[in-house]
Amino acid sequence: MPQVSHLGALNQHLRQCCLSARERTCGTNHETVGVRFARDRVAALAVLGRPFDACVIETGGVDKYQSVGFDGNRYSVPRRYAFRAVTVKGFIDRVEIVADNRVVATHARTYAKQERVLDPRHFLVVLERKPAALDHAPVYRDWQLPPAFHELRIRLEALLGPRTGSRQYIRVLQLLARFPLDRVEQAVALALARGDPNATAITAAIERLSDGANRERPSDPATITVPPPDLSRYDRLVPHSPFGGDHDRGDPTPAPGQPEAAEITDDAGRARETGPRSDHPE
Repeated sequence: MPQVSHLGALNQHLRQCCLSARERTCGTNHETVGVRFARDRVAALAVLGRPFDACVIETGGVDKYQSVGFDGNRYSVPRRYAFRAVTVKGFIDRVEIVADNRVVATHARTYAKQERVLDPRHFLVVLERKPAALDHAPVYRDWQLPPAFHELRIRLEALLGPRTGSRQYIRVLQLLARFPLDRVEQAVALALARGDPNATAITAAIERLSDGANRERPSDPATITVPPPDLSRYDRLVPHSPFGGDHDRGDPTPAPGQPEAAEITDDAGRARETGPRSDHPE
């Protein structure tokens, strides 16, 4: 049996074995495996564009504890998929749970029995209603987060008190359901460095970091080209007289579409609605 440290190393070892086997012959055949394999590929069907899922596929129902069973164990899903039917795909190294035509949860597969494999991010909505579970529920007590998160909670509870500080910390943890861990950690570190550790500031920092990461930046600013402006556009803003010359330049009538034009139009409309004003009451 080959001795490997992970599945990727095993696949690489098996691939090398297949390449080496192309040079040998089998039985009374005089042609090598590689020659015969090339001939078989010509006669075979075309390879599908979508890769084959080497997994066991089952259907299951999510219970009230937000978990679905597979191979004698239970795996968690986000709260919104509780009490729903889902598809479970069991690979050799992981378990994927599919709902609404997309993967909603991925776990490392366990080969033990009667175990519960839980992702703390799937229960953050419940944590908001039960903040005491942060210290007592095993799913959170055993959650291994970067040191910056532990420091954040200490600072928040020192500034705001244990109760309010814990709720602020929970709001930061809930960001992990929307953003990657490294991005949230970076925003937490920035807030701690500025001395402003609160959930609102950390959320704003994460959104700025996300916008910067999604915005495509040119590698060389010198390659940016800006087209020259069309100066003839400004001529459209200048009113012209029907006699060929410029209209009375002292007339402050603005061009249509400008804010001042809209205000004048509104005033004229109100005058028409009200009617002529008499100097003497009836």
